[in-house]
Amino acid sequence: MKKILLLMIAVFMVCSVSSAQKPTKVKLILKDSTVVEGFLRSELSDRDTVVTVSPDAKGKKSKYSLSQVERLFLLSVNDSIKPVEVVPLRVFSSMHSGKGSISDSPRMLSIAYQGKHVNGYIGYVWVYNSAAWNLEPLAYYKLTDSQVARPYLNFGTIFRKSKSKMADSFEEYPELTEELKNGSLTTKAINDDPMLIIKELDKILEKSR
Repeated sequence: MKKILLLMIAVFMVCSVSSAQKPTKVKLILKDSTVVEGFLRSELSDRDTVVTVSPDAKGKKSKYSLSQVERLFLLSVNDSIKPVEVVPLRVFSSMHSGKGSISDSPRMLSIAYQGKHVNGYIGYVWVYNSAAWNLEPLAYYKLTDSQVARPYLNFGTIFRKSKSKMADSFEEYPELTEELKNGSLTTKAINDDPMLIIKELDKILEKSR
């Protein structure tokens, strides 16, 4: 998990179309089965409505609406690290279970955990704090039979949530909220690996089936 997160954080931080940085190599798959290979020239943050790719690091850019995108693979220069799969998903605006509107357009979220009943994702959002904008990682989950992902944890450097606050995102799962409030999972462990909560939820959902 930490290897994936480190790669993803590096990718999102350097792919801001800076001429001083070499963009990340990607494979983009569109819904019409078109495959585009090249270099990522956009951030993939909550501000983006398109994926921008160029055939080489400084070549002509082509833009693809998120509604066209099936999935995207971030390719590492190190063959021992698996490509990171990124998918477009609509998301809830609130971390609180049962609240929040659904985004009009999808966000590009990296798959961090694929379970039997629930999947976990990482996305990046711009957050204003102390007179500056910061790009922060946000963890999401989505039941496998749902089309919308819900955020549950900002685990960047600016905001850290207590376990009791994290429980607000999972009110419909009493066993999980009890584990978060009184169980053995520590706040540090969850912030280091946000997918620990989603793995626990997957186990709970399996028992209930």
